[in-house]
Amino acid sequence: MYFSWGAGSRGLQRRRTEGSPGAELLQAASGERHALLLLTNSSVHSCGENSRGQLGRRGAPRGDLPEPVQALKTLKFNLVSCGKEHSLAVCHKGRVFAWGAGSEGQLGIGEFKEINFTPKKITTLTGIKIIQVSCGHYHSLALSKDSQVFSWGKNSHGQLGLGKELSSQASPQRVRSLEGIPVAQVAAGGAHSFALSLCGTSFGWGSNSAGQLALSGRNVQVQSNKPLSIGALKNLGVIYISCGDEHTAVLSQDGKVFTFGDNSSGQLGYNPTPKKRGPQIVERIDGLVSQIDCGGPRGCSSQTHFCWKICQLCDNSSVKLE
Repeated sequence: MYFSWGAGSRGLQRRRTEGSPGAELLQAASGERHALLLLTNSSVHSCGENSRGQLGRRGAPRGDLPEPVQALKTLKFNLVSCGKEHSLAVCHKGRVFAWGAGSEGQLGIGEFKEINFTPKKITTLTGIKIIQVSCGHYHSLALSKDSQVFSWGKNSHGQLGLGKELSSQASPQRVRSLEGIPVAQVAAGGAHSFALSLCGTSFGWGSNSAGQLALSGRNVQVQSNKPLSIGALKNLGVIYISCGDEHTAVLSQDGKVFTFGDNSSGQLGYNPTPKKRGPQIVERIDGLVSQIDCGGPRGCSSQTHFCWKICQLCDNSSVKLE
């Protein structure tokens, strides 16, 4: 059982995982106008807009109800991710499949193709076990089991972390400046990226036009073409990072949330001032936060959003989504 809502819907809709008896929702990912659902039977379902093939099927401009991605039915999947108009899925063997918009190379399939209805395996990553992927608007990141970080897609603001000399990349490239660093997580935003090391050091790169990298100092960079260690996050005990369009949220090991970047729609959860810039704690949260997720300019609604899941201190079985 799962719930869905968005533009054109009549409020909160209660749905069943049709065609998958006994399967429950394991993970949900949303792009600008489409969503992917990963069920406990390891199958991938999609719904929403399909103008760029982001649902992984032909014949319909959109899908109001989730349906299985037929091309992926013979494999078992561990995780999914949505970009603005593209989709990624990782199977249990660590192989990555991509479909949807690919005009900026964000699919990583070796070509710049505007519409891709059929999921394709990213052959460049063959032989490398991928354990995590994250989609930005027009770029993608992947993390391998042996801590290699890969990026591909648009590089207009240095969001690939490959240096300013390289333009958009249609195939995954190793982010060599992170080699030798045990990486625990990668996160892609609108045009910025983050990586979190096992020891808790946060590395950010790409656009910093709204302060979404939390860079500090007198001459703050508008963008960084290579990963930088973010000093402002050093002592927060960061265990998870989520990137939105032009804002970022981090979760600390003691269950606190810090946000920074653009606040034009109130997505930071507080009102920043010239004297208070960079990561600030989001107060008035009742309980310890266990999961965070940032949206984009349209995200799950027509405005930028920021969601957090709260586990109540007195009862860990009580989970509230705000």
